[in-house]
Amino acid sequence: MTDDVRPLIEIQDRSYDRAAPGLRESFPRAVAMDLPRMAAFLDRRRYAVLATGRPDGRPHAAPIAFSVWRGAFWIATVRGARLRNVRSRPYASIVVMEGDVRPQHRAVIAEGTVIIHEGAAIGEADPAFGENWRMRFGSDPTWAAAMLELRPERVFSFDGTLE
Repeated sequence: MTDDVRPLIEIQDRSYDRAAPGLRESFPRAVAMDLPRMAAFLDRRRYAVLATGRPDGRPHAAPIAFSVWRGAFWIATVRGARLRNVRSRPYASIVVMEGDVRPQHRAVIAEGTVIIHEGAAIGEADPAFGENWRMRFGSDPTWAAAMLELRPERVFSFDGTLE
């Protein structure tokens, strides 16, 4: 998992360098996750909320299962609003979090472009990805119409235990 998350840490570093003051105040760099913390956090979380934009501009957010592989978030999806949305507007934001009180609160937020992988690309194109998904969820996503690959352009994190 560490090698898969390393690109996210590099993106996070660049994101903080160009973040607006308000964001840096809400997500101070001093409490951002480092590589071991982010890798462990993302490894133990299986579900997140993915936000996409509908073709008419209205937002759509829903819980999803995800995996991190080679510096991207991968989401299995059925045919429906989410797939229509990313076809129309290939951009999304994902929020992975845990804990409701400050010391236990942790979060990773990423946003970026989405690449749609359909058909054989879901699990057969790269056996390593299929193994990654099976290890995480126990089976192949045979129910999925497509896999969404969210390639982060911005990443921010928060680890309340660092305050």
